[in-house]
Amino acid sequence: MSMIHSLNWYRRHHLEHPDLALWPRAAAVTRDDVTIAGESMAGMARAVGTPCTRVSESAVGSWSAATRDRHCAIVVTAVEAVTVAPDGDGYDLWLDAELDGCEPLESTFRLIGRESRAQDALFVARPCRRYGDLQCVLPLDIRAGDLVAFVIARPVALHDIRRRSQHPERLS
Repeated sequence: MSMIHSLNWYRRHHLEHPDLALWPRAAAVTRDDVTIAGESMAGMARAVGTPCTRVSESAVGSWSAATRDRHCAIVVTAVEAVTVAPDGDGYDLWLDAELDGCEPLESTFRLIGRESRAQDALFVARPCRRYGDLQCVLPLDIRAGDLVAFVIARPVALHDIRRRSQHPERLS
């Protein structure tokens, strides 16, 4: 089984049977959006800007519930740039949120705001604590301006994930 086959299988399986155990209890995942209690996360991002966050009750059996946190959060960020990785193998996904200020669950990264039929690829989400710490699978045609939503295990204040000009990865 090739990597491409595995990624395509995962994408089909994920779209048809999203792993809602990691998402908040009130979440509904569609092909181009995530809604929490009927509120569109793409719509919220367009209304208030990015990054933005929405706290909701954790699903039973989720990572948050396992750590005895009653709530988790969805973070919506905008893609600032997609670049080739420094080693030339793979891609870096630069987001407008500081990912070291939260604990993203890698398997929950989703493109929202538009539907993509492109093949999936592995991306390193940046900026983060150490290069390569956070990897996610997203469509290969992702571009600057796209919206990405993901779950964080523990809710954080918005100022903890807002972009800082002094982040070490942005200075290099």
